[in-house]
Amino acid sequence: MTVTATSRPAPRPTPTLPPEETQIHRFDVSKPGPPAYVASGKVAGRLLNQYSLSEHEGHLRVATTLGSGDGRTSSSTVYVLDAATMDKKGEVGGLGKGERIYSVRFIGAIGYAVTFKQVDPLYTLDLRDPAAPKVTGELKITGYSAYLHPAGDGRLIGIGQEADKEGRTQGTQVSLFDVSDPAAPRRLSQLFQKDSGSEAEWDPHAFLYWPGTGLAVIPLRSGDESGALALKIDDSGVSKLGTIKHPAQRESDERGFRPGIQRSVVIGDSLWTVSTQGVQVNDAATLDEQAWIPAE
Repeated sequence: MTVTATSRPAPRPTPTLPPEETQIHRFDVSKPGPPAYVASGKVAGRLLNQYSLSEHEGHLRVATTLGSGDGRTSSSTVYVLDAATMDKKGEVGGLGKGERIYSVRFIGAIGYAVTFKQVDPLYTLDLRDPAAPKVTGELKITGYSAYLHPAGDGRLIGIGQEADKEGRTQGTQVSLFDVSDPAAPRRLSQLFQKDSGSEAEWDPHAFLYWPGTGLAVIPLRSGDESGALALKIDDSGVSKLGTIKHPAQRESDERGFRPGIQRSVVIGDSLWTVSTQGVQVNDAATLDEQAWIPAE
């Protein structure tokens, strides 16, 4: 009897996922002509948006989340890189274990980061020493802030969602934080609009803050209703001034659907709001309607 040996196929290698990282490249665009390459670097994790990057006094601060956010493996880190060489100088990690970053803001040598899954820790970060950045304070409240906006010395505005203790969102919230003591950030005031959402959560151009009068405006949508929420934000709190709505376009919608307001701007003593259907002018102090300019 003859036995013939047969070759078995080589086992296939077990696929492995590439490391989750963000590559950063620096180019010199100071001279006419094409950009000149300067340096590259990389950090672990992924960025949320443009506010996750900030250059200050020769250093680049980068905030990332690494992991799936499934409650077991994710956490966030702020890295400090030499802006000229892209070499890492320092880092502070372990932010929001099991959560992901929802908003970041760097203001000078101080940083703020919000992570969320069930509650919203607002972290304050001391970045004065690039080699040793550190967390100086933490505030835990329900919900989250998806956009952070500076509001003068020691004040920070947060636009986001309120949530229950299980992390289910409940509606738009606007918060005023006192961050004058980096070791003990606290919320001074909260305005909550149930069952609503705002474009300002993901598009900072949709948020208006006018420091001279404390006027703030955000688009707001709840069900089939939409408009702009006008607020008064001063040193101690947030209060509602009123809601601006554009005329219903009944010729295009039997229910009289109101177009969503997308932008707002103060010109003189008037507040101008913009939707796909036109531009409306209101008195910036009383919110009385002054004019409606339909789109062509």
